[in-house]
Amino acid sequence: MIDQQLLHRRAAQAAIALVCVTLVLVVGARLTGVAARYEPKGATLASIELLFTDEPDGVVAVFDAADGSRLLEYGENEGVFVRAVMRSVARQRRMRGQGPQTPVRLARLEDDALWLIDPASGAQFYLGAFGPDNEAAFAAMLERDGPIRTARVEGGRS
Repeated sequence: MIDQQLLHRRAAQAAIALVCVTLVLVVGARLTGVAARYEPKGATLASIELLFTDEPDGVVAVFDAADGSRLLEYGENEGVFVRAVMRSVARQRRMRGQGPQTPVRLARLEDDALWLIDPASGAQFYLGAFGPDNEAAFAAMLERDGPIRTARVEGGRS
């Protein structure tokens, strides 16, 4: 038969050990900055204000909000990542009762990070977190030499 006192003592020791390990991990994460939320920091090297529209034929069009010029358009099976991010922005806005009229800001910061910032909803997307191909889909909007009329992407992704 197992001694009840020994069992209770072992359970109490395990609980104390768990609390101690948790405290050490939390303090360590706070002191090292591992738990810090990544936010846009530093000076902006380049930025553009963008408007996105869903057109009746399934095309998603990207406009420069400053002059209204059409920068990009994605056909029905193109720009999967861009579409997903913009749906997320639209969802955030709907939850706050806001519409699509406010442009989003695409910015390259001095640490070379590319961010999409929605001033209407407060949503911020660090685009580098989604991989180089997906980041490049947005970088093309910022680092263009001239107007881009159609985004043709192999395999329907960008």
